[in-house]
Amino acid sequence: MDPILSERARPYFEKVQKLAPIIREHADRADREAQMPREVADAFRDAGLFRILLPRQMGGGEVTIPDLLRLCEEVSRIDGSVGWNFAICSGGPLFGYNLSRTAFEKIYSDPRGVSAGSLNPATTRVVPVEGGWRFSGKATYASASAHATYLMAAGMVLRDGAPQIVDGVPVMRGGLFPIEHTKILNTWSTAGMRGTGSNDCVFDNVFVPDEFTFDWLNAKSPWQRGPLENIPLQLQFVGGLVSVVLGTARHALDTLNEIAQAKVPVGTRATLRERPLAQIQFAQAEGLLNAARAYFYSCNDEIWRKGEAGESFSIQDRAHARLAVVTAAKLAVQAVDLVADAAGMNSAQTSCPIERCWRDVHTATQHVLMNTARFEVVGRVLFGLDPGSPVI
Repeated sequence: MDPILSERARPYFEKVQKLAPIIREHADRADREAQMPREVADAFRDAGLFRILLPRQMGGGEVTIPDLLRLCEEVSRIDGSVGWNFAICSGGPLFGYNLSRTAFEKIYSDPRGVSAGSLNPATTRVVPVEGGWRFSGKATYASASAHATYLMAAGMVLRDGAPQIVDGVPVMRGGLFPIEHTKILNTWSTAGMRGTGSNDCVFDNVFVPDEFTFDWLNAKSPWQRGPLENIPLQLQFVGGLVSVVLGTARHALDTLNEIAQAKVPVGTRATLRERPLAQIQFAQAEGLLNAARAYFYSCNDEIWRKGEAGESFSIQDRAHARLAVVTAAKLAVQAVDLVADAAGMNSAQTSCPIERCWRDVHTATQHVLMNTARFEVVGRVLFGLDPGSPVI
C-alpha cells in the first residue's frame, strides 16, 4: 500500500485488492471483446469505487485527487484497461462539479450514476437555443461509455452557422446528457487498451438544459468550494490517465521479476535473474519507473497543496504539470520496453502479462494529453511564447 495514501482512501485500496481476482478472471475476455465485462463494472459499482470523488452526503468517498491517482495506479497494476475505465468512471464528477448543483445531484444521486465521454470539440456542434443548447455530432474514444448513465461531450459553439470566435479562440461548450440519447458505435479496434471499450458515440440535435453545461475552456464550479474550486479543471484531470500507464508498467516489472526466478534462457544453465543483461535491464527499468512516479506525484501533490491554500495558478504551472505527465509517460514506456526485451520470447506470448502491458502502454500514450506533441506546447510556454493551443 502506498504510504502517501490518506486514511480516507485506505479502505478503497483494500477494496481494490479484493476485486483483483474478478479483474484477472475477466481480463482475457475484456481483451477479446474490446469491452470491460459487465461483471467487472458491477463489482466496482457495488464496492463504491466509481463514487470515491463524490461528497460524503451523497454516499461518496470525498477523496483527494492525489489519492485518486494512486488508486488508479493500483488498479492498473492488476489490469491496465480496467484501470483506465476506473479513472474515467471515478473521475467523472470532476467535470460534473462545473454544472449547477441541481444538475450534479440529478446525475450522481443515482447509486449507479456514472458519466463518461469525450472532450474532443472537433466532431461536435453546439447551438444555443432558449433554455439551453443543442448538441449534434460524435464523442470520439468514449471509454467506458457502455457502463455510463450520462455522456459528456464538448463542441464548438455555432452562431448563425459559423463557429463563435472570441479573442481568436473558438468558444467551446461542454455538456452532459443521458446516454440513451446516443448511439454507441463499434469502433474500438486497437492493439492495446482493448478492454476499455473506447467506442465513438453519435448524437443528433440533443437538447441539453443550460444547467447541465459548462464553459469548457474557462470551467469553474458555481457552487463547489475548497481545492476543487481553486484548481483549474485542466489541472484537475491532468494526471488520471498517466497513473494508469505507471500502474501498467509496474505490472510488467512485477511479471519480469516472477519470470526471472524460474526461467532458464536457451543456451544457458543459470536462471534469467543471474544473467547480467537481465540484471542491467531490470535495474534500468526500475530506475526509470521510480523517476517517473517521483516527478509525476510531486507535481500533482503540489497542485493539490496550492489548491488547498487558495493560491493562484499560472500558465507556467499548467505547462509544468503537462511536462510531468508526458515525461512520466515516456519513462514508463521505456521501462516496459526494457522489460519486454529482458523477458525474451515470454514477452511475445499472449499468455504472458508483459505482452498485454506492452501493447497497453504503447496505445495509451498516444492519447492527445500525453503524446509527444504535448512537448511542443510546453516548450512554447517555457520559451515565453503563446502555447498555440487552447489545451496545454
